[in-house]
Amino acid sequence: MRPTALLVALLALLTTQAMAEVIILPPPARDVTPPGVTPGPRIEGPVERIPAPPTPTPEARWWRFFLPRTADAATFVVDGNKTIRVAGVEPPPVDATCPLAEGENWPCGRTALYSLRRFLHGRAIECYFPRIDGVTEITAPCRVGPTDIGLWLLTQGWGRPDDLATDDYRDATKTAVCSQNGIWRGQTPDADCPPARPSG
Repeated sequence: MRPTALLVALLALLTTQAMAEVIILPPPARDVTPPGVTPGPRIEGPVERIPAPPTPTPEARWWRFFLPRTADAATFVVDGNKTIRVAGVEPPPVDATCPLAEGENWPCGRTALYSLRRFLHGRAIECYFPRIDGVTEITAPCRVGPTDIGLWLLTQGWGRPDDLATDDYRDATKTAVCSQNGIWRGQTPDADCPPARPSG
């Protein structure tokens, strides 16, 4: 190989090795500091976007509602379209009927609703839940004054305990069944109920 050709080949090899060793750095972050404001420290390399922290869940508290609408014996409608169902209680549908021992039926669902309305007598209710924007269907414990509405309903026999019922709620239902209160009117008491006291 001629000296000239050898020199050209050597220069080409050196140039290739030099290019291979070049480290391409990302462009520096753009300085967007407005005039008159001290700029932050200069950052080399790409900017990393840190996600915003999650929004904390609102804490539960007692909310007061004046003159709530009653949809059934354990459901209130407040603030126009917010439905609050009393936790632990399954009320009879408004159009439900219940049998008597004589074989007749009576409108227990409507009677339960009217009984709740008489009990409230225009008083404000309070329900315990975390208020979250956009949530319109709520299940929560509720009270009127110091009285637990769920416990009152079950003691009066105007509902059955559901999966959220506490032991106190279930005990109240047992008392209502044995006393034949509310929807249990005219029903045969359970075998473990205490004997009824003679009248008179």
